Amino acid sequence: MNLKNNKKLKLSIFTSILSLGILGGGYFILNKEVTLVVKGEERVVSTFKPNVKELLDEQNIKYDGNDIINLALDSKLADKSKIEVIDVKEETIKENKEVPFEVNIVEDKDLAKGESEISTEGKTGKNELVYKVTYHNDKKIEKKFIEEVALAEPIDKVIRKGTKVEVKEEVKIASSRGENIRTNSRSNDNKSESRSNTSNSNSNSDGKRMQVVATAYTGHNITSTGTTPKWGTIAVDPSVIPYGTKVYIPQFGRTFIAEDCGSAIKGNKIDVYMNDESSVYSWGRKTIDIYIVG
Repeated sequence: MNLKNNKKLKLSIFTSILSLGILGGGYFILNKEVTLVVKGEERVVSTFKPNVKELLDEQNIKYDGNDIINLALDSKLADKSKIEVIDVKEETIKENKEVPFEVNIVEDKDLAKGESEISTEGKTGKNELVYKVTYHNDKKIEKKFIEEVALAEPIDKVIRKGTKVEVKEEVKIASSRGENIRTNSRSNDNKSESRSNTSNSNSNSDGKRMQVVATAYTGHNITSTGTTPKWGTIAVDPSVIPYGTKVYIPQFGRTFIAEDCGSAIKGNKIDVYMNDESSVYSWGRKTIDIYIVG
């Protein structure tokens, strides 16, 4: 055997010893081939390290408490093990949302009937929606709603509606006495109109038609009456609209059931259950007419 072949043989034997090792007359595996997946990139490495943590340190793999590792750091390594490290990042983002203003109509006895004036221009409010966004290996996997913060309250639009009825006066000449007599010519038509207004007022007071402020909500598991909320459920002030009342809402063209309540639902207010947050945000807050139908 020449010198060159002798060197090759010694190198082969040395490599085998490193791969197998000798301890107490027995053989055990020291060198292991491990598949390492970091940020989606896969590679095979050889190591003598006994556990996951030491291998990651050896390969200079950086990680923190948010990251996901498929094996515990103290797990023992075996030949052909596969270790995956997922880089997890979280960030908070904020989005603006417009809040619509309400329109309030106020009767004004100093303004002639049939006339109206805008006394306050409405102004849209602004809220801030806060979300937490989670990324795995720089890929967005979740956007979670955290809270809604009011930045600027909306200013309601106020319209003055005139109710004043003009009184016409005629001058009649009493020729027999030669003096002017002023007589009030308020017509029977005005009296009829007054009776008509009284009749309409009484009809409204029967509760068949109501003007309310309507908001929307979602995500609750159970209503105040013990039912599961669904599209068709509304929250009410039960002292104004009793539980179980059927309420027709023209905007949706359907009848809803009063089954829920809320701490902010007081007086002529309702809260309409919707199936998702985007519908809730789109609806916002509106002043609408509703009809009590049962």
